[in-house]
Amino acid sequence: MATLTRVLLIDHHQLLIDSLSQWLLINAPEIRVVAGVSCWPLEGLVPTGDGAGKADVAVVGELQGREAGNLASTISSLTASGTQVVLLVDQLPVVAISSALDAGALAIVPKSADPGHTAAAIRAAASGQRYLHPDIKGMLESTASTRVELSARERRLMELYLGPMPRSVREVAELLGISEQTVKSHLHRVRQRFAAAGFNVGNIISLQDQLRKDGWLS
Repeated sequence: MATLTRVLLIDHHQLLIDSLSQWLLINAPEIRVVAGVSCWPLEGLVPTGDGAGKADVAVVGELQGREAGNLASTISSLTASGTQVVLLVDQLPVVAISSALDAGALAIVPKSADPGHTAAAIRAAASGQRYLHPDIKGMLESTASTRVELSARERRLMELYLGPMPRSVREVAELLGISEQTVKSHLHRVRQRFAAAGFNVGNIISLQDQLRKDGWLS
């Protein structure tokens, strides 16, 4: 007899929760949906009993409110509670998908994919295994070798600005003997280059993270 896997569905759309629950009930009886909610956390409370607090796997779809802009934090909070995460994505950029994996998501499936893929992802996650839908895998592989190149001046500027001892634009300008406007221009051009390569580095934290991933910062 197959081991029962308890699943929590999190999505802003009740239709997705209802339709996926019904599909799993009919086609994957060893996967039991124990709760369906529109957001996480639930006002800081985790339901007790045979519900969200007892789930082995959380299937996370579209979030709303504050959680929508901080998907990685939601994933981290779920995995910290011992719940594995399957992410259903619509049009997330590669950088967001990579961040979700870094945050602990074990499986990622497009919302448009056959539900069989979601069931396979749930089974894999419950076993602690990674599952990436072929489309997601192909997307990640196509950008894996993309590395934004920086000039020697840009590398030095980034090291001063976002390295182990971060400095202000003014301090960077003084150390390099250039104007503050020139420092800002360099930063703007670097961000543009990352954006052209498909990476979202609109804030300092995301820029710093990407520079580290590309090996430009220690």
